[in-house]
Amino acid sequence: MKNPITQKMEEGVTSGVFPGGVLLISYKGKVCFHKAFGFAQLIPTKIPLTTDTLFDLASLTKPLATTAAMALLMGSENLHLEDPVSKFIPSYKTGKKREVTLAHLLSHSSGLPDWKPYFEEIVQQDRKSPGLLSSPAAKQKVYQLAHNEKLINQPDTHSLYSDIGFMILGGIIEKVSGGSLDQFCKNNIFKKLNTKKTFFSGVGQEIKGFVAATEDCPWRGKIIRGEVHDDNAYAMGGVSGHAGLFSTAKEVYILVTDWLNSIHGNGIIESALAKRLVTRRRLSQGRSFALGWDTPSLHNSSSGHCFSRQSFGHLGYTGTSIWVDRVNALVVILLTNRVHPTRKNNQIKAFRPALHDLIYRYARNYQTEQRSSPPTLDR
Repeated sequence: MKNPITQKMEEGVTSGVFPGGVLLISYKGKVCFHKAFGFAQLIPTKIPLTTDTLFDLASLTKPLATTAAMALLMGSENLHLEDPVSKFIPSYKTGKKREVTLAHLLSHSSGLPDWKPYFEEIVQQDRKSPGLLSSPAAKQKVYQLAHNEKLINQPDTHSLYSDIGFMILGGIIEKVSGGSLDQFCKNNIFKKLNTKKTFFSGVGQEIKGFVAATEDCPWRGKIIRGEVHDDNAYAMGGVSGHAGLFSTAKEVYILVTDWLNSIHGNGIIESALAKRLVTRRRLSQGRSFALGWDTPSLHNSSSGHCFSRQSFGHLGYTGTSIWVDRVNALVVILLTNRVHPTRKNNQIKAFRPALHDLIYRYARNYQTEQRSSPPTLDR
């Protein structure tokens, strides 16, 4: 008899929530479920998913790469959470922008808009003068547009999830480190943790291993596979602070485990800083963001109804998510390609919390029964 978690994932495929997905569950420090379901690609041909399939992590880039990189720089450079952004970007030296700090960018409370289609200007210019799209010049143009973006709220008064803020953070990492964001992450995070299948996919870069397909992109004129789905990140060459990272469920788990190890003093990030980054700030009503991470919202959280208030996690637009319950030692990593072949599919919004509730109930039952070893769910 199939366990209900397997059944739920199979229902996700058959009901069209996503073409395919990989689910990894860890309980009490042990991986007890790691399975692939459905397809990595539907068109032009169907290709089954495996647990080794690479996924475009989308906004999981924010905590796993950008926030981790900021934390490492804060441990080794003269860099602090309360540093004003004006220390790095001249356009932030006037008006209300002078009040914006790195912590505001990390917690989505800077007052910046959520998103702007910067890629459209790059695409238009590229049509007139081919060669601009995804070039270093295009990346600098996007940085310029982001740096000059006007605030729509006073800093630290509202919470608005902002890709733009993390684009800016990516640029700050490059300025402070003296190199590219992808190289800094490779040398200081991925190599240290031996995650050989975690990387930024630069445009035109050859990828070893099969990557789950994403959208049939109208302006790129093809099914996207092996290059970043996010339009602004693609215009920047595939590497940005808000999107661009690729990995497998297993290696995402390795990265998440190091965050947990760091909290307990055994990871690559300084312990006190790691604890601060995953903890919800003193925020106005309705905010759930920590610093680079999210926490369960009071209502309609994607983590469901059961994860503790000390949990942290993040979502990715392509259909990816991480939720970590520190109190109950439960980690759930769900990687899907829900935007394949179109982003006009939001069924995952209802699927995620239902799945997390189901997983949590199983873990709670195990805890109640007081078994001597973690449950085996992989059936």
